Amino acid sequence: MAHAVIERFQALESVFIEAVKRSERLSARFAAAAALDADSDVATTVRRALRERDALDACVSRWSHPSKPMRIVYGAALAAVNRDAGAYAETHAALKETRKARGGRRLSLDGSCTALTLTAAGGSPAQTGMFFDILEAIAAPWWRRDAAAEEAYAAIMAADGETPETAEARLGKARDAMLGAGVPKGQVNKAVYEVALADPSPMRFAKTWTALSIAARSEKGLVRHTGLSGLAILAAQVDDGSAAGDALVEANTAIRALKPKPQGMAAGRLVLRLAVAMTGRKTPGAAARDLSAIFAAQQAAVVAATAGVVAVTAAG
Repeated sequence: MAHAVIERFQALESVFIEAVKRSERLSARFAAAAALDADSDVATTVRRALRERDALDACVSRWSHPSKPMRIVYGAALAAVNRDAGAYAETHAALKETRKARGGRRLSLDGSCTALTLTAAGGSPAQTGMFFDILEAIAAPWWRRDAAAEEAYAAIMAADGETPETAEARLGKARDAMLGAGVPKGQVNKAVYEVALADPSPMRFAKTWTALSIAARSEKGLVRHTGLSGLAILAAQVDDGSAAGDALVEANTAIRALKPKPQGMAAGRLVLRLAVAMTGRKTPGAAARDLSAIFAAQQAAVVAATAGVVAVTAAG
């Protein structure tokens, strides 16, 4: 018998796909992942998500962020926590006003993902000042900065009422725990923000990382799909790495069974979100951030391919 989270994902995915255009199938799947935390039944959850998507369409211009394919995922993330597009819009506007008043770096995707994360995590427009305080405290050097991950972490910490000092300390603790457990250094920066949010003890993390790594390698191609950074994120959520490995294998089987089957980065992110949900952990806005990263990677690939064709043509 399938895990209840997998059954809910399958039901949500089916209804979302029926509700969107064929070209938005990938968005529907990430909307299903975003809606896993909702307390309402599938039909009610999807209806609320579509209502919030329509509300976003009404208050966000066609060429502004979030882009049209992203809005169903934003709607699902808001519906999952009983927040609405109005709350999102107020927070988004407050972020712009706060940045304008104090200066500072431009937020990725015009602050849309940050506004979603802060809203979905239970925050309010009044916390945008603390968000920027935390963001300044944790900012990595520009050459190794993951802007979207930094902003999401700062938004959740601000929504939780944490201080810049606490946010910075938890990042340091998470980084040390991962390095001490043997997570490859190149993967640490990719996972450190979500690991810091879980705030595991170094001893517990080392134990679960080892057990999860062994379990994941028993399934061909699983580590390649989720990445070692994905394993680190999952290991931070649980007390039993072997049980988390079983959840990861079950989630991978469920995602591979989808028709058409997701490929590459999309498959890995869906597997990870399912497995994390199976541990009972809530991750506000994570599915939207995942899909944004996928679209960005696709756009970069198109740009690179176009540049290659131009170079070959010019050389000829």
